[in-house]
Amino acid sequence: MQTLNGHTTLRFNWRPAIRALPDDCLVAAIGDVHGHADLLAVMHDAIKRELDEIGPRSATVIHLGDLIDRGPQNIDSLLLARRGIEGAVNITLRGNHEDRFLAYLAGRSDAIGPWIDAGGGSMFKELDLDPWNVNPEEFRRRFGEDLAQWLEATPFMHRINQLVFVHAGIDPKRPLDRQDPYTLMWTRREWLDQPGPYPEGVAVIHGHIPRRTVDFRSHHRIDLDSGVVNWGVLSGLVISGGRMRLLQVSHAFSPS
Repeated sequence: MQTLNGHTTLRFNWRPAIRALPDDCLVAAIGDVHGHADLLAVMHDAIKRELDEIGPRSATVIHLGDLIDRGPQNIDSLLLARRGIEGAVNITLRGNHEDRFLAYLAGRSDAIGPWIDAGGGSMFKELDLDPWNVNPEEFRRRFGEDLAQWLEATPFMHRINQLVFVHAGIDPKRPLDRQDPYTLMWTRREWLDQPGPYPEGVAVIHGHIPRRTVDFRSHHRIDLDSGVVNWGVLSGLVISGGRMRLLQVSHAFSPS
């Protein structure tokens, strides 16, 4: 455990990887951030230390979506994800909260209410805008056109060998190349009822469903949403060759 600048980083022991990668390959995935850019920055530092120590030939960092809403630092969370980690291929997947946000940016008249209900009000507060007295065009100008276009181009799924990365889950009854984007961003109950195995024997790394602890008992999936909004913990997973390690960052506890 390391505590620095008001944040605590937990670096768990290595365990066998849920699916092995080539020895010189490293992949890191980061769970739901929900506007906690300070924790995301600490997680990036922790992953960068892993990269520097291991020195893989290839490295990929994947943000699993839901970077925004509910927390106070939505814009910075997006900017950090877009910038990524030096020395790695950086990918940001689209979550259900980005899906609601992009529907609003696209001018859908029915989008603002559900987005506000899901925590989108924090974005308006951050930009000092009244959600009921600004239109999507004005919001987009304040938000930034380049950042909007980057977010609009985010993919729904990424696959590396026998590892599949999505925000919410997959439909096990459909081939991987025929998945419905809505399912990849939004599935919940149906996904929980399908413990695996999954098409082509892949393992699925996802977020979306908050849990107090990251459960490694399944041979087919890992949920990295550790409830940053409810419990203040952001989780990341590093897979290097045939091993994997959990990283968690949180605000340091200060006794009163």
